[in-house]
Amino acid sequence: MNESIIYVVLGIIAFIAYKKYTQYKVLKLVPSLLEEGAQIIDVRTVDEFLVANKQNSINIPLDLLKDRTNELDKAKPIILCCASGSRSGLAKRVLISKGFENVHNAGAWRALTKFNY
Repeated sequence: MNESIIYVVLGIIAFIAYKKYTQYKVLKLVPSLLEEGAQIIDVRTVDEFLVANKQNSINIPLDLLKDRTNELDKAKPIILCCASGSRSGLAKRVLISKGFENVHNAGAWRALTKFNY
């Protein structure tokens, strides 16, 4: 195997491992964030959300988030989710750029179904 391909594969593996680890850290925080009144924001499309979602989560599709930040309480923690964690990662950057501080990317919405809200 070409040496450069090995480095690319190792880079991809490291990226995936880092992504999973950071989502794991957020999931450990979810119970305490919910006790603080966290808002769960699902940034998938409306159609995806209607098919299945975390009960009591709020659907604000990623492409509409910039225009709908006024619907969110900056004083409460925000837990973001989507199908895999990619869009919620982008949403976290959007919210931070809008002045939100207590924002967490939980990754896939299904990971939140085990938590009562």
